[in-house]
Amino acid sequence: MTESVSLLVSGIPAEIVREIGLRIRDVVISEFANAQQMGDAAARGEARLVLLSDTLPVEDSVEVARRAKDANDDVRIAYVISMQQAETALRALKEIHVDRFFLSPVDTEEMLRELAKMGGVDVLPPHASHGEHIAAAVVAAWDRTRASTLEKIDKLDDAAIALLDNGLSTDLRAVAQREAQDIAKVAAQFGFQKGERVARELADRFAHGSLTPIDGVAISKQLLSLRESLVGAPSPPSALQQPTGSSPAESALPTSTASGAVSDDFSLEGRRILVVDDEPMISRGLTTLLGKRGMAVTAVNDPLRFWTALDETKPNLILLDLEMPRISGTELCRVVRSDSRWSELPVIFLTGHTDQASVQRVFAAGADDYVGKPFVPAELLMRIENRLNGVKARRAPVETDPLTGLPIAHKATEQIDRFLRLARRKSDPYSIAVLQVDAFASLASTFGRGTGDVVLRAIGELLPKSFRAEDIVGWWGGADFTIGMYGCTKEYAAIKLTQVLSKIADQNFLSEDGRRVHVACSGGVSQYQTDGDSVTAMREAALKALEQVRATGGVRTTGGVVRIGISGLKAMGPMTRRVDVAIVDDDTALVSLLQHAMESRNLRVATFADGEIAVAALTGTPPEVQASIILLGVDIPALNGLDVLRRLKTGEITRSSSVVMLTSRTGERDVLAALELGAADHIAKPFSVPVLMHKVRAMLRQSQA
Repeated sequence: MTESVSLLVSGIPAEIVREIGLRIRDVVISEFANAQQMGDAAARGEARLVLLSDTLPVEDSVEVARRAKDANDDVRIAYVISMQQAETALRALKEIHVDRFFLSPVDTEEMLRELAKMGGVDVLPPHASHGEHIAAAVVAAWDRTRASTLEKIDKLDDAAIALLDNGLSTDLRAVAQREAQDIAKVAAQFGFQKGERVARELADRFAHGSLTPIDGVAISKQLLSLRESLVGAPSPPSALQQPTGSSPAESALPTSTASGAVSDDFSLEGRRILVVDDEPMISRGLTTLLGKRGMAVTAVNDPLRFWTALDETKPNLILLDLEMPRISGTELCRVVRSDSRWSELPVIFLTGHTDQASVQRVFAAGADDYVGKPFVPAELLMRIENRLNGVKARRAPVETDPLTGLPIAHKATEQIDRFLRLARRKSDPYSIAVLQVDAFASLASTFGRGTGDVVLRAIGELLPKSFRAEDIVGWWGGADFTIGMYGCTKEYAAIKLTQVLSKIADQNFLSEDGRRVHVACSGGVSQYQTDGDSVTAMREAALKALEQVRATGGVRTTGGVVRIGISGLKAMGPMTRRVDVAIVDDDTALVSLLQHAMESRNLRVATFADGEIAVAALTGTPPEVQASIILLGVDIPALNGLDVLRRLKTGEITRSSSVVMLTSRTGERDVLAALELGAADHIAKPFSVPVLMHKVRAMLRQSQA
């Protein structure tokens, strides 16, 4: 009788644990809810396998693994890490030896195969009763997931309603995009193919291009279709199918490769190839072979260095071994396919396993092709040529930088160009601002490569929140960002950019070793027609102003110096836009009426539809806007009027600005609350605009006296 294999498990989804119990022969699973219990069991030395997950704190996993190894040298440790956090987890787990890594979302067949190999037992084939168990597990999992999925659709409904009201904020749009992406993943996981397709279409809608209320109608119809598509019983995603009579390799190869010859009109010179193979002899041979054709080859023998090599090399193609220690080639291929930066990167497997099951594995992981070992050099070169020659034709252009989440240069340029045409027709001002992180290159050498990514990601999140929905924020590579601002002179653009750069300079970033890091930024602005008639010309003018101001000093903040250069003007310090009246209310019809009435009487006006944005603009250091009078609504988004008033009082704004509350709340209690917080007056809605204008003029005369 075969000896049973003891497997300790923690932090693994119930469906996968059940699959392990059904499919691996002679395995006895002990599942634990916490690391302490698991560590106690591991310390008894009876386990042959330990399966951990990054859902547990890293220090707990390290402690469990140590206790298991101390008790039994033969115990094997497996660890499940998320693809997005793989590099971080690998660094944290250097203290212990992990025999095999699996990447989440887990390829169950890959896990079963490797766990069985580690335990020296067999994997059982699926059978009828097993299929019933799987179906039951899928239904149970869907029952747990369905409610949260429908809640995500409710959030998409909120976005559609906001769009129909022409009030879709940047934040709500970003939330809608993320929720749609999450719904697509869940729908794919549970076999709702139509739901997956509709959700991905919705994610694309919210991610790209401008949206109008007309789009809101179409999105509402799609949401109805999405809800309908998730009705009924779920099913596991279907397995990869191959056409009858052909092997996976044959179906993956284009017919034009039949001749076996490398075409003369296609050059491989300069193409970057990443080779990942744990056999140094193989990688050295490939380096020599491909180098003779002018290719730049980077060879990696430790598969755990894959992430670093991929980021540093930015290859045009990957040659990947199938069987490697600690993590398999199929797992690494899934990393590539799951990352939007590399998802279209050609991957060719080099493997001595050419049986049907192995070939099925590589194509299920997302491989483009495979070549058996030992390989024929001419055949390998032909496969590489075919993949590189066809990649440009089939790859859609990348439009968003995955690190910052911002449109890249060519996409942002297209969007700004549309506004430039509108500005030309309407004779409106348009400005471009360029933002750069100072001494960015030294961040990696001083604080670690990941610190630079942390800074760029934070800036990518901050910029869209700091500008209006009609402003275009784009990433131009490295630490270079560009913002297009419609209806803004370059002087006003400089005011806004000063505020943003001050926020960045005041932030604390954490380095990889836990040190606090501050970064300083410089900026330059230029204006359409005054400084250039195209995005390129305006950027050049803004960059020139940026470089000139870097040598002249700037605005001192907690984190450093903020420098803003204005094209055609001498470098200036902080600037504040001074207005007669600031209107804070989300009633667009009322605000439009008041703004027209005031501007027609030559009063300078600033408007805010959001309480948080108003507070940020009015209380900054220096403030973006300084108003003699603030007309403040009560029921406004993000931050209600009384909370706004409370913040204004804390910032001592009520000493220099008269605040008038505009509200339908006429109860004595509400009026007293506003007056106690520093309001100068209280006007009940609906009100007479002429009467309000009379009060405004009187208050302005009083402030000027």
